[in-house]
Amino acid sequence: MSKSKKQKSPQAYLEKLQRQIAKDLKEKDFGSLEEANKFIQEKYAGKEIKFNKSKLSSKEKAMDLIYEAWESDSKDEMILLAEKALKLDENCADAYNLLADIKAKTPMESLELFAKGIEAGEKSLGSDFEKYEGNFWGYHETRPYMRSMEGYSDLLWHLGEKSKSIEVGKKMLQLNPNDNQGMRHILITRLLILNRLLEAEKLYEDYKDDSSAQWYYSKAYLFFCKRSKRAYANKALKEAMLFNPYVPLHLLGLIETPDQMPEYLGIGDENEAIFYVDQALELWANNENAVKWFVDMHRKMKDELDHLIEKREKELNKKFDGQSDDE
Repeated sequence: MSKSKKQKSPQAYLEKLQRQIAKDLKEKDFGSLEEANKFIQEKYAGKEIKFNKSKLSSKEKAMDLIYEAWESDSKDEMILLAEKALKLDENCADAYNLLADIKAKTPMESLELFAKGIEAGEKSLGSDFEKYEGNFWGYHETRPYMRSMEGYSDLLWHLGEKSKSIEVGKKMLQLNPNDNQGMRHILITRLLILNRLLEAEKLYEDYKDDSSAQWYYSKAYLFFCKRSKRAYANKALKEAMLFNPYVPLHLLGLIETPDQMPEYLGIGDENEAIFYVDQALELWANNENAVKWFVDMHRKMKDELDHLIEKREKELNKKFDGQSDDE
């Protein structure tokens, strides 16, 4: 087995920190929310955190192995750690998730592992499952289950079980309307691909304050496809292109799109456009009339959009130059 190079995983660090804070709060009897917040600020804010590894349950020890796996760049080590985690806790959903991602040799094998993760997550949460409903992800204990659901939904879609994939996505939003995983962005695109316009419209309305390329462009496409909204489609598409002017460049193949997805994205930036196009290319490619409409709008707005991109790039370079000077 190759020696792994350990890297800090922000996700692992954050979840370990949230687990420790939750344990601290459970052990103390605070009279008010203000007292609890004051305690957290005094103990954790701006300080180097030393995680308490004593008195860990088997379930917590198993998750620590998963966190360690997330920080490894060795596939062999990650598999070994996931399998060790399952020996400590047979209901460690994230162990199944990890094996689904890196050990499974076929999509069907991966799907089965995600399904095992869902089952394990349900068993791990036990009677608390219903208590968490409506605020999943807000509790760190629920996240392995939600990651299993996300992986399962995505694989179902790519294996052609598209309606079933949609239902899993809807259940995720029911469990966690705050949607920290961004499932709504994937779901609305897939509903539009299946021409389930009423469901897409309802989802849009449920999150109408969302500011993302997915929401702006989904609104425009939805309005174009719905006869009752067609009069508003041009305005919606103009707003979408002004919100993220990089989308037309990638959707129409005017610039090369990277093979690998960016690690991070920002509101209205090129990385966000890359993410959107990766999800929505199938949607636009299968609607010739919508593409003609999109191309025509882009042609009319090209000079304005080019100027907007140039302005944003200058602002971005100025920001980075300022950060370099500070360093």
